Amino acid sequence: MHRILRAALAVAVLTAAIGGATAAGAAGRYKKNGKLCVWDEKDSGPNQCEPVVAGRVKKNGDKCEWASGDTGADQCKPASGRFKKDGNKCEWSAADSGPNQCDPRDAK
Repeated sequence: MHRILRAALAVAVLTAAIGGATAAGAAGRYKKNGKLCVWDEKDSGPNQCEPVVAGRVKKNGDKCEWASGDTGADQCKPASGRFKKDGNKCEWSAADSGPNQCDPRDAK
């Protein structure tokens, strides 16, 4: 009886470990693409880089907004706004216009 319980416990632990690894692998990672650091939701493993600013442009109802700290591909393009340099930072300014001064996807 103890052997059966130990075997069942071992199978349960192994199944949970494999399931956890599969789920963790499906989360995606940041990968280098030239000088850029882009999110690849279909890849797994450790990040190859970190973007200057983590985030993406995301749909929020009928709006298209910068979602700081979010991962994934951009879902839309805002009608106005731009990325501005602030010292070593690259920040989104929804109220500003003109060309971007920096790219948040540049690798750190």
